[in-house]
Amino acid sequence: MPPLAAILGSQTLAPARRGLDSARVLPLAGVVVLLSVATWFAYDNAGVRPALLLLVGSGLGFALQKSGFGFAGAWRAQVIDGRGAGLRSQLALLAILSLVFFPLFARGAAFGQPVLDIVRPVGVALLAGAFLFGIGAQLASACSSGSLSAVGRGKFRYVIVVVAMMAGATLGSAHFGWWEARASWFAVSLPREWGTVPGMAGNLAVIGLLAGASLWLEKVRHGSVSRPALQESFGPHRSWSLSRGVVVIAMLCAATLVLSGRPWTIMTAPPLWGAHLIQAFGLDLDVAFWDYWSADSRINALEASLWTHTATLMIGGLILGTALAAARSGSLAVDWKVRPGEGFSALLGGLLLGYGGVVGLGCNIGAFLGGASSGSLHGWFWLLAAFAGTAVGAGLKAAGKRLTYRG
Repeated sequence: MPPLAAILGSQTLAPARRGLDSARVLPLAGVVVLLSVATWFAYDNAGVRPALLLLVGSGLGFALQKSGFGFAGAWRAQVIDGRGAGLRSQLALLAILSLVFFPLFARGAAFGQPVLDIVRPVGVALLAGAFLFGIGAQLASACSSGSLSAVGRGKFRYVIVVVAMMAGATLGSAHFGWWEARASWFAVSLPREWGTVPGMAGNLAVIGLLAGASLWLEKVRHGSVSRPALQESFGPHRSWSLSRGVVVIAMLCAATLVLSGRPWTIMTAPPLWGAHLIQAFGLDLDVAFWDYWSADSRINALEASLWTHTATLMIGGLILGTALAAARSGSLAVDWKVRPGEGFSALLGGLLLGYGGVVGLGCNIGAFLGGASSGSLHGWFWLLAAFAGTAVGAGLKAAGKRLTYRG
């Protein structure tokens, strides 16, 4: 088997500049103070596990920033440009997580913490939501985790995306009952149906087939499998290889499962924030009676403090961890510039990310990464629908750029 770096198409990177200059000391110190204070508040308000989950989230943000690991850009590169290094990095991550997660799910516990997989039905809601999410990811130029990371880098455009994502998720939670009533066909977990080892083998076979197809398509289209251009594909401040990023992210995803009892998720947080804002402003909307909040875990989260909410804590950590990595590299800077066209694209993209993420039972993290690493077929069907949305979203974005240019 070829080494992981060769499969991913990652490249050897020049050593990062060592030491800190004066221009980086103050931002770095500020981020460290914020992260320390946030961790203390999490511990003081909710205990050790929430504080550790916030730190795990910060580790994920740091790793995503340093390695350039992402989703939306990788999907676009595969679907539109025929370059698959980014997609194959996602598949490599899923292969590692399958090897780690399946035995833990079979045992039902890890270090005394009960653990549960993520298995969802494949139906109209999931496919429609993933399709809308794929469109939104291209219009926003980032998925849910990518948008949050960009906020950590100081990009105001992505503040618009995240606020719109919260609004779209809140709207999706209001419509959740209608979508839930649409046709639903099957919910299949490979380890539950086949057993742990055969289920793991089946999941790895799917991963291998997709990785092989990605390599074959890239070779057919371009004649060879090339390494991605560093600055174009992964940003100018990437200093880790993709393979290193995959390993670190896998370790942090495993830590998330052990600490929280579930795989890493994001999209449970935005509708919760929206519901809290509705209640805080005293709007005449009794969100507790929306179908979305009928599940025990959701209504419990609605009634509890946000300091106890895993996804919210990890999102806070993700933003601060990204800021920490950016400050360490000297790239942390507030960028307020948003052209009108970019602002509209960010707003529409964020709305679709939030709405699609809720009605589609998760985003690129909870539905795809969490579902596929649980051996649930819904994760793979979600990816196919998101790929279709990626093609449409990329086309819409290109058309918008042409109209802007002509105007």
